[in-house]
Amino acid sequence: MRKGPVIFFYVMVIYMFISFSWWTILLTEKNKETFLEEKKVLQLTNAEAYPTEELLLSSKEYKDLESKYERQRTMILSEGLVMMFLLFAGTVQLYRSFRKEIELNRRQKNFLLSITHELKSPLASTKISLQTLMKKHKLDDEKYFKLINNALNDVERLKILVDNLLLSARIEDHSYKPESGICNLSAITEEIFSKAHEVYGSRKKIFFKIQPSLMVRGDKMALQTIINNIVDNAVKYSPDATEVYGTLIEEKNEIILSVTDEGLGISNAEKEKIFGKFYRIGNEETRTAPGTGIGLFMVKELLLMLNGKIYVKDNEPRGTVFEIHIPKASTKANDPMTE
Repeated sequence: MRKGPVIFFYVMVIYMFISFSWWTILLTEKNKETFLEEKKVLQLTNAEAYPTEELLLSSKEYKDLESKYERQRTMILSEGLVMMFLLFAGTVQLYRSFRKEIELNRRQKNFLLSITHELKSPLASTKISLQTLMKKHKLDDEKYFKLINNALNDVERLKILVDNLLLSARIEDHSYKPESGICNLSAITEEIFSKAHEVYGSRKKIFFKIQPSLMVRGDKMALQTIINNIVDNAVKYSPDATEVYGTLIEEKNEIILSVTDEGLGISNAEKEKIFGKFYRIGNEETRTAPGTGIGLFMVKELLLMLNGKIYVKDNEPRGTVFEIHIPKASTKANDPMTE
């Protein structure tokens, strides 16, 4: 952040406060001088009627003059205070807007850095896999299918990234309208956890316990996006050989998805901020975990559309628990079903 505009902002604000204070003092003094001059004129023109100071001060003409002076003095001071208050309130609002703009620019910069990394990594990996397949004509079946599977996983990663970017843009401009069918959340959750176990099972201990046939009303793509991002976050931000555990249960007419990891955890100060667009904990230059900062933003916005809620809790002794609550749907014959 450049210091020039910030210094100019502070200098301008200080100058305006000093100017308003100075003009208020000058007007107060000028009003007092005018009062004293009018008092002298009154005393000179009514010397015979009010020969003493006491008679002058008790006269109606003087009391009217004094009342006029007090009204003008009160008006100057009150207007000065109001202007100072408005200036202060405007300065605070301007400062907050200024800080928000700086924060947004910082997040966008981090987003560009992270999206570049997110695109380069799978593209480079896919390229290597394809080049190996082209050059190594004699590959056994295991190596051949491993390379093919790696390339497909990288392509799927790119597809999810692009889908998330497009969906995020649609959410922000309010053009995304989720469908309202009956979805089997158990099947969706099991599929996502099974895929995560297939891809990351060699490095993470991924377990899940899912109550079958739990139905919710919503959009299948939105639900897949929500669960994908929560599971993906748990996997990315937990060290190798640690456990990621998911449960899906029904409780009091709600379906509750809980995803627990054994990562570094999230501080209380960060728990609300993580749902902001482009927000990521730490700096992009020092952060090693992949990500774009739009996943949890989409999760919260999509859950609002589905009348759901998300809670962030601490896992003991370390790690984080993401808990999602979605109203249970009552299945009827005329409800459209989405599997």
